[in-house]
Amino acid sequence: MNSNYKLKSFIKYILLFTFSGYTYVCLEFLFRGRSDISMMFCASICVIPMVLLNNQFSYEVDFILQLVLCTIFATFVEYIFGMLFNTDYHIWDYRSMPLNVDGMICVPFSLLWMFIASIVIPLMDWIDHYIFNYKPEQKPYYKICGRTIYTMK
Repeated sequence: MNSNYKLKSFIKYILLFTFSGYTYVCLEFLFRGRSDISMMFCASICVIPMVLLNNQFSYEVDFILQLVLCTIFATFVEYIFGMLFNTDYHIWDYRSMPLNVDGMICVPFSLLWMFIASIVIPLMDWIDHYIFNYKPEQKPYYKICGRTIYTMK
């Protein structure tokens, strides 16, 4: 890889890290009326594995599998952040939510991470293909159960 590509890639990750953190905090303000600075970093860190995994997958990898793996990573990061920064439940409290673990993670909010991943994966593919010219000969596409469900134009 040339140094120009490495610099572009580094800038992409910094922008993604920043954008995802700020977006998540804005969404929390919108829906909960409050947030915490630690959530900005948690969201940013949750999105980075999604992007890294996405870069490792070929377009042949089932989209549902990609979503499940990204959801597991994001839920794991959320749990670690909860154990480090939310021990008194002042940031969030899932103890009353169904299928929760220590009140730090729960299935309904893991499904929210899956929804977020369903947006992040195609967005990153679009950015990689159309802005960074990654794999210019092959437009991003997505498969579920071996069938192509969408190809970017």
